[in-house]
Amino acid sequence: MALFGLFGKKNSKPAPAEKALASDKTAPRPNAVAPAPRPEPAAPQRVPRRDPSLSNATAKKIDAIESEMSSEFSATRPLGGLTRPGPLPAVQPATGKPLPSGANTLPQRVFESTLPSIGMSTEFLLGPQGRNTDIEIVGSEAAQVIEEAAILYASQQSTMSEQVLRAAIDDDLLGDSTAKAWLMLFDLYQFTGRQADFDALSIAYASKFETSSPSWRSDDEQAAMPGKPGAASGAVPSVAFVGKLDGNIIRLLERVQKLAETSPTLRLEFTRVAEVDPIGCGLLLRILKKLLATGHDLVLVGAPELAAKIRAILQVGRRDETEAPWLLLLEILRLLNAESEFEEASIDYCVTFEVSPPAFEAPKNNVTTAEAGAGNAAAQAYEMPALVEGKSEQLIAALTAFANSHDPAQLNCARLRRIDFNAAGQLLSSLAPVAAEGRVLEFLEVNHLVAALFDVIGLKDIARIVVRKG
Repeated sequence: MALFGLFGKKNSKPAPAEKALASDKTAPRPNAVAPAPRPEPAAPQRVPRRDPSLSNATAKKIDAIESEMSSEFSATRPLGGLTRPGPLPAVQPATGKPLPSGANTLPQRVFESTLPSIGMSTEFLLGPQGRNTDIEIVGSEAAQVIEEAAILYASQQSTMSEQVLRAAIDDDLLGDSTAKAWLMLFDLYQFTGRQADFDALSIAYASKFETSSPSWRSDDEQAAMPGKPGAASGAVPSVAFVGKLDGNIIRLLERVQKLAETSPTLRLEFTRVAEVDPIGCGLLLRILKKLLATGHDLVLVGAPELAAKIRAILQVGRRDETEAPWLLLLEILRLLNAESEFEEASIDYCVTFEVSPPAFEAPKNNVTTAEAGAGNAAAQAYEMPALVEGKSEQLIAALTAFANSHDPAQLNCARLRRIDFNAAGQLLSSLAPVAAEGRVLEFLEVNHLVAALFDVIGLKDIARIVVRKG
């Protein structure tokens, strides 16, 4: 009976003792607190299933944009009204309108005070190659004498350039260009090694402007200026993503694809990305996969910030029209070798889409990260040589290639003393198509004589010219 009493029988009645025990257990005791009722288990919430048609539509959009990129990659396409390859048509910088048919694209700007008297003109200065260069000598805010002095110095006529500047300074009729003329003369004395004249000019400058003058730099100080002439420092091709990461990044991805053909390492910058959308995430994810599959090494700038912006548009349990933002987030965390963050994000992805979480795998490619602005000068500054003259086609080609692979493209002119007129014209013609694509060009630490020449030929219309201080 004990055995049956323990387990019970279906049709057996409980014994009297058992009844008493049961009634004793169920009867309420004095001052006893009744146990709180156990809540009913909540019904599991079902994750809303996404509409397959939305996912397919988004995937088709990404496919269409990517196929457009692939088809346009090798084709010649118009850029801002231009068709590459081919020469850039001459335009009037003031209006942006094309020059009239048959107009001379190299008008001889006549500086009546000096140039004709020595048998020189802009056509003579440009030489036979420059006559075929599609540039226009344009007016600038500087006085005519500033332009003349710049052209003379560029043409190795330092003595005559000095005479023009000294006469203008003595006459004191340059208005807003007065200080510029003084600074050009300081540079001329510095580059020709005339320290006594430099010091005498410094005294006069301090008296006139009531401020300290530029300082004379010894040969050792000039040699210690950073950079190696004529060589790009750590020239890793770079592409910067700016604004919204959406379907409009196709142009940037084309550039990435083009650079990947010639460079084993690429630098991708995301510090200026303001927001992201699913289509942009899908496009970037695909190009990253391709680069990794082809063995390219990557330098990622601002990748953690990009991951944070992707997280901002995601919600655990909400199934959007595409998984691309989740997959891009996981890929970035993998490339950053952030295993713990990857595992956390993969679980959220698994819960949202009811799939097995992807396993973490350390990147096989060489992937490095950099903080915003870190290594910028080393990665993006092309060091100009001290002198650019004569046959400069090789240098111009190298500068153009550098500008095509960097955005912004920064050219450090701290060592540059002189560039002749012909080379300056070739530089303008070569860089104009690059600027037409919307890329930023910056000439840094430019001396006052070269800056005035850049004004004469109109280089300031396509590039930012930063004149050196002092």
